Amino acid sequence: MNLNDAEILVMQTMVMRLTQEESLAWLRSHGHDIKVRRFYQLKSKLKAGANKRKFDLQKEGLWEQHLERIDQLETILKFSWENFHRTSDPVQKQKILDSISNIQPLLSAYYSASQTVVERDVEKGIQNTGHISKLPDQ
Repeated sequence: MNLNDAEILVMQTMVMRLTQEESLAWLRSHGHDIKVRRFYQLKSKLKAGANKRKFDLQKEGLWEQHLERIDQLETILKFSWENFHRTSDPVQKQKILDSISNIQPLLSAYYSASQTVVERDVEKGIQNTGHISKLPDQ
């Protein structure tokens, strides 16, 4: 679901939890002087399109982005440990350890979300065998 400028601005007003008056002022300040009725039409359209937006995000590679974030965090951990072992400065070592400990909850959350997705796929009977099956020869 591609959003036009007005829809993006209305989405921003929803995210910022602006009142009707504040929302219309926000829209005017960005070049969209719309009536109250039109504002609520756009707002309703955005709420109704939430599921479509979710599926569009999935189609556009949300899972790939998720896995990329895991890879990035694991890479950061790897380099952090390498830097930890390279330095002899106790203050630097402590900073690196603090950085490593701050990454752990993020990585755990990504692993947990991944596990949930995999379990749901198994429940639905979706399996990844790791290979692409070939079509039978004709």
